[in-house]
Amino acid sequence: MIIFVYGADSFSAKEKIKQLKTAFLQKNSTTHIAITDIVGSDFSLSDFRNKVLSSGFFVEKKMITVKDLLSSPRHSREGENPALDKDSIIEILKKTGDDIIMIFWESQEPKKNCKLFKFLEKQKNIFKFDPLSGIELQTWIRERAKKYQCEIDSRAILYIIDVLGADLWKIELELNKLCLNTGDSKKVTEQQAKEMLVRSAEENIFKFIDAIATKNKCLALKLLKNEFDSGTHELLILGAIVRQIGVLIQTKQILQFNQIDKIALAGELEIHPFVAQKSLVQVGNFHINELKNIYRNLLAIDISIKTSGTSARVLFYRMISKM
Repeated sequence: MIIFVYGADSFSAKEKIKQLKTAFLQKNSTTHIAITDIVGSDFSLSDFRNKVLSSGFFVEKKMITVKDLLSSPRHSREGENPALDKDSIIEILKKTGDDIIMIFWESQEPKKNCKLFKFLEKQKNIFKFDPLSGIELQTWIRERAKKYQCEIDSRAILYIIDVLGADLWKIELELNKLCLNTGDSKKVTEQQAKEMLVRSAEENIFKFIDAIATKNKCLALKLLKNEFDSGTHELLILGAIVRQIGVLIQTKQILQFNQIDKIALAGELEIHPFVAQKSLVQVGNFHINELKNIYRNLLAIDISIKTSGTSARVLFYRMISKM
């Protein structure tokens, strides 16, 4: 059996993988099994062939998970990894027996012109996870709170979304903390969310931009790595940084003519007062031309991601190394 799991919602995808592994273990609790995880960047065709086609003396059932094979480093301009022998991989997969569950997991949206992607897309067991939004996201938060044996009111849900967006990794972390501190009421209110919720997304972005301002490359790289490792999609990270640099440019331009407080700036730029307050402090660390240059570099990264398939992590690291 071949299973294809992909999409930008890496949280839901990872939960699906976990669910599949749990079901596999339960179903085969009385038989000899082997579970293997392969990372795309370390992929070896010969090793893969051996793991899939070889039959051990005791092993009766296998589960093999291959993560990010299509998005491993050194992509070509067509968005594929030229080092992959896709025809050979497909031939191996065609020989997969009923005793093997083969899972291909792409944590990012793969290039659809790839031959291997087209093969995987034709399989019967496909799970695509797009980022949640609107009512779906609100329902997810409400159901997630129930798993922690607490209720959450609608205004608290909307506040969480306003602060953390659709990042399920961060929502899960903060929701867990909120539910653990509801006391006997077992209910999360908007006021509790405002008092306790850590604005982790904005805080990390502010810290990253502060590191750029002070040319602290090590800190900038560390903060960026933490965001990538947490499972946040690269385009969400890029978008958040672009938005904040854009806010700083606008703030700088406004301050050239008028002094302004956080409430007025929030209204002028239609941003949260928290962001406005941070921006007023942060903008003094940059010259307007410096901000514009960073903005141009970020837009170049965005174009490169979408046209060349180059990893955002690599492009960010290059930008930081040139500071």
